[in-house]
Amino acid sequence: MVLPSYFCVCCNQSVEESLSHLFIHCNFAQLCWSTIGLVVGQDDAFSTLENLKLLLRVPFFMDIIIIMSWCIWMQRNDYIFRNIQPSQDQCRRHFDKEFALVILRAKSSIKQHMSSWLEPFV
Repeated sequence: MVLPSYFCVCCNQSVEESLSHLFIHCNFAQLCWSTIGLVVGQDDAFSTLENLKLLLRVPFFMDIIIIMSWCIWMQRNDYIFRNIQPSQDQCRRHFDKEFALVILRAKSSIKQHMSSWLEPFV
């Protein structure tokens, strides 16, 4: 796919988009992560994953990481393909909807723990 520019569309830093920029170092991504109480942006991708695991301290930490990454990705795509400006509030609403679906599919023994984790951020 050829795009008019390969700069990140989620921030105004004029930085070429990369995986680490889009999901970790981009100001927009950092704001999205902060809506669920997480701080990212200081380290490389592998260190960031390890730090998020330590910060979250829940057995479903990878679900949280994957869902927020998906929501950031969708904000990016909405701008590129539908000309909808990225919004951290919209990203958070999308996260809440996706996480609710994961809770529905979770083992009954962990559903309450997942719901309790999400409560302080709602």
